[in-house]
Amino acid sequence: MAKLEPFFYESKYSIEYPPKENIILIIVESLLSFPTDLKINGIEITPTLNKLVEKGAYYNNNMTSLIQLGESSDGQFTYLNGLIPKTKGVTIYDYFNNTFVSLPKLLKKQKPGIECRMVIPTSSKTWRQDGVCIQYGFDKLYSRKEYTLSNYKENWLNDKLLFEYAASIDKNSKQPFFSLILTSSTHSPYTKAVEDYLIPFPDTYSEELKNYLSNVHYMDKYLGKYLNFLKENHLYHNSLIIIASDHSISNDWLKSKEEDNVSFQIPLYIVNSPQKIDKTSDYVITQADLFPTLLDLGGIHSEWRGVGNSLLCPDSILNTEREKKRIIYREKISDIILDSDYFKGKKISK
Repeated sequence: MAKLEPFFYESKYSIEYPPKENIILIIVESLLSFPTDLKINGIEITPTLNKLVEKGAYYNNNMTSLIQLGESSDGQFTYLNGLIPKTKGVTIYDYFNNTFVSLPKLLKKQKPGIECRMVIPTSSKTWRQDGVCIQYGFDKLYSRKEYTLSNYKENWLNDKLLFEYAASIDKNSKQPFFSLILTSSTHSPYTKAVEDYLIPFPDTYSEELKNYLSNVHYMDKYLGKYLNFLKENHLYHNSLIIIASDHSISNDWLKSKEEDNVSFQIPLYIVNSPQKIDKTSDYVITQADLFPTLLDLGGIHSEWRGVGNSLLCPDSILNTEREKKRIIYREKISDIILDSDYFKGKKISK
């Protein structure tokens, strides 16, 4: 602790642009980078995401997944708290009662009237989301239980219904808000497609890879409808929209071959950034870098900025010896914070 505590906090630098009113963080299940810009005989797998990038959204195709045994909960944990999950056990179960300096808590300090909510496709008990909602500082949780559709029998909401559900909540809510949306239709196993599409996949593709890409295409379709809803209801341009993957997946699920050119890096899309992000699309980042990036884009000043580096942090700071050492030690820093419940009773200054 004595050796590493000086590295707990990232170097300060000025933030001088006004943030968007709302933040919408969409965490897409098992989304890999390679479907973006992928065309099969002229058919785009992700036309919505492609159009966002074409129109100026920041896109990074080179984000490394940091998940451990907690899988989806680990991605959510890292994005919201800026910490790296433990290599043993399931972090959200083993450290459930810890105090976290999370994005919703920091947002509510900055904007006391903001509503923070989660919209999930599963029951409130999955990954202990009901308790996580409280631990991370969310005000409301909308789960499969709260969704009412008499003829829908599935245990999880598909992405069509999920985005429609999120839209209905957005339409009736006050601003400003922070909305976290978790999707599910690209979840393994890839034994079938949610909807059938006439995509002429190469013969070399396994059935699993075909189904995966069909389900990514399906997610992209209803993501597009959700974004259109935001535009029609005057919520799009005053919202910072982030689309990220919860984690990578093993090729055991896809059964792809070398000639299929499948990459297992995960993507990040930032729509309506109030500040131009100069980093290239292949700039190497990890999931831990999203938390401090969101702090910058949200105009949030906080002593705690996570163990990653913001995409808006100047190279002049990133290249200092202190910052290089902080990245080397980031896993140990996360371990100390979790094992000691470091933030319990500690006041984090703005």
